Amino acid sequence: MKKDTLVQFVCFETSLELGEFSPQWEHFVKESGHKKTVTTILQQAITKTKFKYISLHKWPQDDFQFVFMKGRMSEHFPEVRVKVIQAGGYTPVQIQYKHDKDLDAVKIMVLINNSQTDIASFVQLKTYRYLNIYQAYYESSLYANILEYFVEETHAAELLQQLKNHAPGTEITMYRECLVPAL
Repeated sequence: MKKDTLVQFVCFETSLELGEFSPQWEHFVKESGHKKTVTTILQQAITKTKFKYISLHKWPQDDFQFVFMKGRMSEHFPEVRVKVIQAGGYTPVQIQYKHDKDLDAVKIMVLINNSQTDIASFVQLKTYRYLNIYQAYYESSLYANILEYFVEETHAAELLQQLKNHAPGTEITMYRECLVPAL
């Protein structure tokens, strides 16, 4: 990922399964004027969490636009049971995994609210293969930092417990990338 890239995280609260959710998500991404220069990744929670899906959108910094946004921090897909929550725009601080190779791993996402949290201490944890760190680009971003740990499934429960012990009260969830058509 280039330094002049901005990443937007969009969270979804819903009870819909992927088969029902995916067409709705694709429709709204297309309706939002999503460009071909934007990389989009949809992730589904493996464990119970507030957000069942998180969508990651990588934009060139000089062409950044919020996807799904019409002036509010949250909104609903019309006529379906999906609440859209804008996590905001983020700059990459550390990118070890670039989504450019096959990886048989799950992702553990850590959504950190407190800007005073010592991010360096999260790097010291064991058992993960790669760690991507994003820092809020806008003051209005929902989280101060978002961390993506890529870990082999056999070590995922151990890392999840380490993270929960290390940062109690922080939103920590396992996700798996969804196979959806390229937009």
